[in-house]
Formats: sequence, C-alpha cells, structure tokens
Amino acid sequence: MTSNQYDEILHNLTLESIYYSRSSLGGNDWSIRVPVYEDTSMFHVLISGNCLVKLNDTEVAMTAGDVLFIPRAIGHDVMGCNDAQTYDLYSLPVNKVSDLYETLDLNVDEQNKTIILCGVVRVSHPSGEMLLKEMPELVCIKREEHLFNSLVEGIVEVVFQEASGDLLGGESVITRLADILLIQSIRHWVATAEEHESRWLNALKDPQIGKALSYIHKSPEEQWTIDGLGKAIGMSRTAFALKFNELVGDSPMHYLTNWRMNLAELRIKNGEKVSLDMIESLGYQSESSFRRAFKKNKGYTLSQIPL
Repeated sequence: MTSNQYDEILHNLTLESIYYSRSSLGGNDWSIRVPVYEDTSMFHVLISGNCLVKLNDTEVAMTAGDVLFIPRAIGHDVMGCNDAQTYDLYSLPVNKVSDLYETLDLNVDEQNKTIILCGVVRVSHPSGEMLLKEMPELVCIKREEHLFNSLVEGIVEVVFQEASGDLLGGESVITRLADILLIQSIRHWVATAEEHESRWLNALKDPQIGKALSYIHKSPEEQWTIDGLGKAIGMSRTAFALKFNELVGDSPMHYLTNWRMNLAELRIKNGEKVSLDMIESLGYQSESSFRRAFKKNKGYTLSQIPL
C-alpha cells in the first residue's frame, strides 16, 4: 500500500467516545461478562497484572502493556482465571466519574491487582466503517509488537499513572490517550494486513484499482463513469470494470453510490442540513434525484436517518 493510501485510511479514523472505564480487580477470582454494544468498537488496555479474554471460541491471554481491539463490539468475558464465577458488567458497583468515565474496584483487600482500561468508541467515517468490516473479530497487539513501541509504551505508562490515582482531570487524560492507543492498534493491523484476508485493503494496494478507489474517495462530486475512471488509471472500460469487481467485490458505480450515500448520512448525523451545496458535493444536480438515490440505496428516507 502506498503512503498516500495508508494516510488516507488513518486520516479518517476519527473516534466518537461512548464509554470508558478503569477497573482494579484484586486477585484472580473474578470474571466479568461484557455485553454487546451495537455499532461500536471496543478495546482493552492491560495496565498491570494478567487476564484472559474469551470471545466466542477464542481465548487470549493478556499481560501488562497489551492492547486488545474488538472492531465489532461483540459480547465477551474478561477473566482472572477460567473457573471464576462470572458477573454481568451491569450488576457490578461502579463509580461514575463523568458522563463518559467510570471506575470499578473489586476485591480491594487483595494485594495483587489487575488494572484494565476499557473503552467503547464509534468510528463513523465510511472508510473507517469499511476497514472495521475487514478486520477479524479481535486483534491483540502484544507489548513487544507495538508499532512505534517506545511511544506506545510511554503512553501506557502515563495511562497507568493516571488510572492508579485520583489526579485532577485524570479521566480526560485517560480517554484521550486511550484513543491514541486504539488508533495505534489499528495502524499496526493495517501495516501488517498482508497477513490477513482483507479484500478492501488488498484492492487499495493494487496500483490501478487503488488509484481508482482514491479518486472516488477524494472526489465524490465528480461525474465519474466507468469509462472516465478507466481512462484516469490507464485501463480500458471492460478491463477496469472486471478487475474492480474481482478485487473489490462490487461494481465501480455501485461502490461510488454507496460511498456517496454513506458520506451523506454521516454529514447529516453531524448536523449538516440538506442543501444544494451538499448535494452537488456528492455528485448530484437536484435534491429530488438525490433523495430518490438515497432511499434506493439505504432503504429509508433522509428524514428517517437514525441520529
């Protein structure tokens, strides 16, 4: 993948904070069932101690400094040991520090403690959503595997200091640093994605189809056609359409429409009003044609977009 394509993906990894928590868990006789959080991603940063994370049939052992990312926030168990009694997360006593940040302390009399920072976030940009769909159920980045290891280690150390005390504004520092750790984890996976079956990323890496995707992503307002995109990347209409479908798993025009409509939905969710400027920036000349295309693509009208 070229540097520009890599940067394009990472540039759009903006995160919406949903929920963060710091848990201090004494001993190892504990197990917490984390529920499903619809349309979100989740991560765990192990600050100190050891734990197991079980998701469906996969079990991962975490040690201090590891980062676990769950792209589609599937329910899972975080355990001190396999035979501990399991408690639902919502049944445990938490201390609500702010609207976004809570703390949990269990088995406080135990000397050995496992400290975990957990976060629930939403990646809303279309390229971010497509990236998440390509990722496996979970990605565990071991401490020794961190991209820019010294930077990540430094961030984890600061998070540890903040999570271990009651410093003024500590929750703000923790949530911002946690977002950096999450993006670093995604960067690590993207950088090593050749080890995974990632159709969209493989298409982005292709010299020709990757360029066509970049044109679509950067200039959705252009009146793209199969002929026009093919000429822009030096391919015939037929060869381009066949190769695009083979690598992306979609036709160029259907992909373009999906991209435009996903952008439109994001912008409306962010408070933008439907206007001629907005419609033209997405390649449409009239509001009526845009509304029809949106309804056909999404299955619901603009007024029915869930905000």
